[in-house]
Amino acid sequence: MTRGALALRPAAAPARGPALRLVRPGDGVDAEVRAVAGAAVRLVVEVLAGTRPAHQLSLVAVPAVCRVMAARRGPGARGRRVVPPKVLSTRLQRPSAAVAETVAVVVVAGRVHALALRLEHMRGRWRCTALETTAP
Repeated sequence: MTRGALALRPAAAPARGPALRLVRPGDGVDAEVRAVAGAAVRLVVEVLAGTRPAHQLSLVAVPAVCRVMAARRGPGARGRRVVPPKVLSTRLQRPSAAVAETVAVVVVAGRVHALALRLEHMRGRWRCTALETTAP
């Protein structure tokens, strides 16, 4: 028989083990590389389409890549209808811990092109150090 406050005391919660965490593919370093690669692909495609200034590539690329892209930059959107560029698909591979290579199929000015970027981990950041494309 229970009297008084003891009758109203809630039962103790069962002891729990260590918290479980859901691990998704791409967590950790690979997630960082994928995010940088995705941003770099989008920036490059927008520069090729002429919808973004080439100097903004300095966020993800080394100066040599920025100079080459500035020289190849598309005609821009002055006086004509802009067809937004699209990234259709991307693939990423890691030949070594400090290197990642990504390829993409993109649409620039209504035409399908290939794009390949090499990313290297330099001074604590992933930077695009090489770029190849079939886009004009």
